Amino acid sequence: MGSENLGNIIFVPAFEEYVKRIGYSVSLCRPRDPQSKGKVEEVIGYVKQSFLEGRVYTGIDSLNSAALAWLDREGNGRVHTVTRKVPREMFIEEQKQLFHVKPYSEVSSTVASFDSNGVVSYKGNRYQIDVGVMDAHQRIRIEDDGKILLFYDTDTNELLAKYPVTEDTGQIFKAEEKNNRNRVSHALIKQYFAEHEIAQEFIRRMEQEQPKYFNSHCIRLNRMTKFYSMEQMLDGVRYCIETERCNAYELLAYIMYKHGEQIAKKFLPNQQYFNHLTRSKEIRREIDG
Repeated sequence: MGSENLGNIIFVPAFEEYVKRIGYSVSLCRPRDPQSKGKVEEVIGYVKQSFLEGRVYTGIDSLNSAALAWLDREGNGRVHTVTRKVPREMFIEEQKQLFHVKPYSEVSSTVASFDSNGVVSYKGNRYQIDVGVMDAHQRIRIEDDGKILLFYDTDTNELLAKYPVTEDTGQIFKAEEKNNRNRVSHALIKQYFAEHEIAQEFIRRMEQEQPKYFNSHCIRLNRMTKFYSMEQMLDGVRYCIETERCNAYELLAYIMYKHGEQIAKKFLPNQQYFNHLTRSKEIRREIDG
């Protein structure tokens, strides 16, 4: 698939182009890293020990049929020990967030930029993007399958907005005030921190302190989870609760102080980065003197 190149992953050209065209994110794990790979490896061990071990192999068709029956009965049919939910029932809810992906050959891709108001011009129309999510000078990718336009961050492949394709021109498409993406970001954050009560408390306090901008803070938190580990996020959450400053701005400023400033450069607009850096230095003086 590619080469690690001392941490700078290089994909083979065909796969890299496919990822960019289809528009999904590739999450890579370090070798021998139980924090990032453990969940996947545990599933493999579970299948080996609970399904394959001791089973008489009579052919691939019969094995596949038995595996599907076992999965429906055991893996997906029982209450999960961590989530306390049945995976089959969880998927019914989660699949509502999925959207159809056209075959690779049927999707056209265009790279564009948007103005300071978060508006992108494409094929004679203007589309509003959540300007709070990324720097207006950054580039976005527009996927056009003939029915739906999908707008992605070119750096992270994060879906920013989607609009229907139209043959009309001169139209302005505006995002709804309470759009699906905001609700999805909130749901993703709650799911990400589902096993950590202190983080759930942080989210509740953040909603109380920042009711008007709560969705924007959830979007920022969701973005941060792609660049920082759970341990780093929880470290910052504990600090925010102790200081009674529960918001994404303070959380990121603390993480920059505690775990370095360079990662934030990958996803923060320049002005926002320097604002966070200023607050990070203030936190350093408050803690270290």
